[in-house]
Amino acid sequence: MSYLWVDNEKCVGCKTCEVACSYHHEKIFSPRIASLEIRREVNEVGVSILFFEHMTTEERVERFPCDHCEGEALPLCVKYCPVQAITVQEAGCADERKTFLLGRGNPAG
Repeated sequence: MSYLWVDNEKCVGCKTCEVACSYHHEKIFSPRIASLEIRREVNEVGVSILFFEHMTTEERVERFPCDHCEGEALPLCVKYCPVQAITVQEAGCADERKTFLLGRGNPAG
């Protein structure tokens, strides 16, 4: 089994992943509907990536829950990230620089 992992130190906040994600869901380029959101940290220098996976109907007004780009060979956020900040890792991979996402367990780092 594999998981999506993020290295926030690599992320430059370009939002390419958001655009690719929105295209997967609706075939349009609109980060507002993406399953992930790039956020600049106010009190820190850096960027964090938030994934939306388990949402109620009310929460899903505009955004789509992450389906790991079902039907694609590789999630589009991974495929198009220019700095490889989002990667696919096998279960059991222990890299403290990466944060385990998508609600499938506890953070690894």
